Parts: sequence; structure tokens; C-alpha cells
Amino acid sequence: MPRIEQRYALAGSVFGAFLPGICLAADQIMRDPAQESLFGFSMPTATALALMPVFFGVGFYQIGRSKAQLIAELCQRRQTEQRLTHDAYHDRLTGLANRFCLERDIQALVDAGGQDNRPALLLLDLDRFKFVNDSLGHDVGDQLLAAIARRLAGVLCATAKVYRLGGDEFVVTIAGRPSQGKIEDVCRTLCEAFETPFDLKRHRVASGCSIGVTFMEAGDASMSELLKRADVALYEAKEAHGSGFRFFDAALAADVQARAAIEHDLAKAIASDELFLEYQPIVGVESRSVRAFEALLRWRHPEKGLIMPDVFIPAAEKTGLILALGNWVVREACREAAKWPAPTGIAVNVVGDQFKDRAFVDYVKACLAETGLAPGRLTVEVTESVFSVDETVIRESLNELRRHGVRVALDDFGIGFSSINNLRAFPIDQMKIDRSFARAMMESKRDADLVDIILKLGQTFQVTTTVEGIETEGQLDFIRQRGASEAQGYLISAPVAAGEVTRFFRPPEDRLSA
Repeated sequence: MPRIEQRYALAGSVFGAFLPGICLAADQIMRDPAQESLFGFSMPTATALALMPVFFGVGFYQIGRSKAQLIAELCQRRQTEQRLTHDAYHDRLTGLANRFCLERDIQALVDAGGQDNRPALLLLDLDRFKFVNDSLGHDVGDQLLAAIARRLAGVLCATAKVYRLGGDEFVVTIAGRPSQGKIEDVCRTLCEAFETPFDLKRHRVASGCSIGVTFMEAGDASMSELLKRADVALYEAKEAHGSGFRFFDAALAADVQARAAIEHDLAKAIASDELFLEYQPIVGVESRSVRAFEALLRWRHPEKGLIMPDVFIPAAEKTGLILALGNWVVREACREAAKWPAPTGIAVNVVGDQFKDRAFVDYVKACLAETGLAPGRLTVEVTESVFSVDETVIRESLNELRRHGVRVALDDFGIGFSSINNLRAFPIDQMKIDRSFARAMMESKRDADLVDIILKLGQTFQVTTTVEGIETEGQLDFIRQRGASEAQGYLISAPVAAGEVTRFFRPPEDRLSA
């Protein structure tokens, strides 16, 4: 089809040719019959009439050209607006809808269908994505995200839509009123989709996923409420090994509320003097004389009563309060131990987040100087999880503590996946065999042999070995025969208050008679 300006030029030429015809017809009607000339036009007039198709054609062409330019500009503007709208609601890397699009679509999903409508929202988090980024590079991480986006889009049903929130988080929404059974099937399908490794340009990468599921209710006021519920369920799903999913339900909601209350109250526990330490003795296996005490943190809540650390320590780690709690424990333990007769030692538990604080080692030194406690009487206990923080930071911190005279113990030995390697790679003075072995070694020959191997391992690396959880004389005799250095457990004593520690400094026979 001719362009707009060409059509306008043709129309102008036709109109320009039509006008001279009208003029000729009018001239014939109005001409004097006696006049012999066929046309009563002067030469200039005749010339103008003859050129009129050209004049009108050119004029209409200009009009058509202007209109064509206007239409082109409008089309370009419309395309620009469409592109900007698309970019605003889609992720550039994967091409999936983004957080803004999710926020818009959630309201539409909740509003559609009335009371019978109950869409589902699935929050996906990738496993090992940070490892891929750190070890293979961010370009490979981007390739992995794009490959995952394609795979997710390929396995989902027509009522599902995939979004990328950012980082390694994806969201899947399922419209209508899907049953829990259907959502479980979708979750299993998504988990199965991650079983096959992803073939990238130069690498083959395996990755799993964890999924948190919640349903959209008519009362949901914002996207953040939905994502918060899904994130809570996701957090629980990630606790299990491998790919898995978890629904947000009433029980989980109650647990979340309880943890939120703990987090809120914990923030003021230190200032309100609600925290205190108990001390459990560690004795020599042969002499049964007290060599040290382990400081154990307790919380006396004004309403809930005594709260044990396994309840509030995870909350402290999550909120960042673990730094303040850990520093308080170090200072209080050193202050109390300075009152005891030398060389009785004190052991404090330290978590990985404390080592992230570069000032922590200096803080420990300051506590020792302030309280007058000899560095050799302080033992810092770490679990193997601390080595996942940053090997360089951990090694430097532990080495600096040891140079200052502080002892380092590897706690809960035997339940980690790389215990022997950690004994080789990190500066360790003592290893504490996890309490789970104490009972098992008396019930199973295999566990007994395993404890024997661990104790010989301690001898090989020339570190002191302490067995936790000793509750019977039989257990104490067992580890004595196999060369354990120290024992800790309820056979010796339960954790006691600071005021009761002094009784352990009496001779063992006096303590037993008392």
C-alpha cells in the first residue's frame, strides 16, 4: 500500500484536476453565446488551471508527510512506553516478572473470584547460590539464574506465574483456589526440576531449592505480609537437608509469634539484669579434682521464668544481639573466675558471629586485663560451625588468642563432617567429645570403638580430651581406661550458681561426705 504522503499527493492531484473542470463547465454556462472563442480564459488563468493538479498534489503531499511524521512519532512513543512499562515490570536478566509486577498482580489475584478465590504464593530460595557466585564468578551465577528461570517456566501449569524478586529468590503464584494437595504436587515438581544439574556455557552446576508456601487471603493488606509469611515457612523448609517445602500454618504462626516475643524481650534482658551464668565443673578423670568450669548462660525472664540458651541463642544470632550477649558472658565469666584459686580455669562458648567483629579479640584481652585473670585460665570453646564463617578470620583470631595465652577448645567434637581436618587446619588445645557419645558408647560396640578412636585421635594431635555428658560411674571408668583426660556431666555435678562454686575447691572426699 502506498505511503501516507503518496496517498495524500494523489488525492491532491485528483482534487486539483477536478477544479479546472468545474471552472470550464462554469465558463461554458456563463459564456456569451455570440462569443466565438471556445474558452474565455486568459493565458495566465489557463496556465494556473492547468497547473492546479500539481499545486494541490504538492500541498497535499506536505500535509500527508506531516501526518506521517506525527503518526511515526506517536508509534515510537507508544513503543517506548510499552518498552519502559515492560522493563519496569520485568527482570532484565531472566525476563521474568519482577517485584513490582508481583505487587500489582497480587491485588488482582486476591480481588478476583470473590469468596471462592484463595490463590497460593510459593517463595523459592536456591541452595548453594552464594557458593556458585563466590567460586565460579557472578557471570556464572547470572547464567544459572537465567537457566533456572527457563526451567521453572517450563514445568509450571497454565495457572501459575513465575517472578524473580531479586538475588536467588523466586516467587510462583497459582491463581484460583488450589487445594493443598495440588500445591504439594507443584512443590514436588519444582523440587524435582532441580534434581537435574544445569548445563551452562562452561560449567555444570547442581542446585537445590527450598520453598515456603502461604495462601493469599482477602484480608491481606500488602504484599509484604504475604512474603513475610512465606519467608517464615521458607526458613523452616531450609532447616531440612536438601530440597523441600513447608506451608505456613497456625502452629508455625504461633511459633513465630513466640520467637518474636523472645527477640523483643531479649533486647532489654541485659540492661534489666535478667541474664546470669551457671557453672558446670570439668574434672580430671584420674584425680576427679576440678580443673575448670564451663560458663553456661541462663535467662530469668520476669514472666516466662527460666529460659534455656537453646531457646534464645538462635534468636540472638538472628537479631545480632549475640555480640552483646557474648561480650557480657566473657566479661562476667572472667570476673567470676578471677575470684577462684589458680590454676582453676573458665571455659566460655563463642559463636562465629562474634569473630566477625574484628574488635572481639581485643575485647577478650581487655577483659583479662581488667579482671586480672591469667590468660592461660581462659578457654574459648568453638564448634565446627564457626569455621564456615571465614577461615582466614577464624584462624587469625584463634592464633592471636593463643599467642596471648588463651586456650582454644573444639566443642561437640564428633558430630561435625570435617572434624579431623579442623584439628589439622586450626589451632586447637582441647577437644570436647559430644555428650551424645557418652550414653551410646555403653550401648553399642561400634560407638564404643568410635569413642576409642576419637580419644586416640586426641593423643595423636596432642590435645586434651574432655568427654561431656558423663552421668554414671561406668561411663567414667570406660573413658578412664581409654585415656580420656577430663570429664564433664551430671555425675560430677549439674551446673551450679556462682555462689556454689567454692564448695568444689574442697578435696573430693570432703565434697562427697558433704
